[in-house]
Amino acid sequence: MAAVIGDRTHRRSVVRNRRLALRATGWLGLIVAAGVWQLLAMALHQAIFPTFVTALAAVGHVITGPRLTQDILPSVVRALAGFAISAVVGIAVGLTLGYVRRLGDYCVTVIDFLRSLPAPLFVPLGIVVLGLGSTMVVAIVVSAAVWPVLLNSFDAARRVEPLHLDTARAYGLRRFALFRIVLLPATLPMVFAGLRVALSTSLAVLVVAEMLGAHSGIGFFIQDAQQTFRVPDTYAGVIVLAAVGWLFDTAFLLVERRLLRWESALTGGSHV
Repeated sequence: MAAVIGDRTHRRSVVRNRRLALRATGWLGLIVAAGVWQLLAMALHQAIFPTFVTALAAVGHVITGPRLTQDILPSVVRALAGFAISAVVGIAVGLTLGYVRRLGDYCVTVIDFLRSLPAPLFVPLGIVVLGLGSTMVVAIVVSAAVWPVLLNSFDAARRVEPLHLDTARAYGLRRFALFRIVLLPATLPMVFAGLRVALSTSLAVLVVAEMLGAHSGIGFFIQDAQQTFRVPDTYAGVIVLAAVGWLFDTAFLLVERRLLRWESALTGGSHV
């Protein structure tokens, strides 16, 4: 028993050290990229390509000024709202269509057709129907972010072993109990993979929608800075957007590791 516990502790320590090494490598790569940017901008000395220090100073002005509440926070709220709606709709519809196979077979062609449409194409229609503003932006985000969640949930439900479902039914599990105890845990790893893709998709589509149909937000700020020749602010908006995306992804991974801790134990702690 002591040997088994010691082996598990050693394995966890190895996984933890590997994660720390990967994070350190990632930060080192970021520092190198910033250094290359700085040196290249100093060498080229072009007005359209400011140094990293100049762009970073512009970021400081953006996050400490009125732009924080006028543009950054509204974008964060829109992205999270669109992601939340996409998650709920995608998981509910995807698991239902995957579990009820006949219904899924009828709907799969419609789903393939709709998901092939680029989300920016819906912006003009969204402006006509919903007008300019947050509601339209969130709707456009949902129109793009819902598909990774729905398709992964659909595929995950289709891959659940029928034997597991039949065994659960034999033990008297029906409907919601069957969904909660068997179907949902079995599909969570693939569902979370779709959710992570949807989170990054939300930010990407958010910027396009704000550029085309909003009077605030990070996308609007970047476009406004570009059109008024505020070059450092343009780069600052891109850096802020990247930082928001990194924060979203980091927080998502923390939640995923906590909720899928059982999967990490089954796979020997290799879940990253």
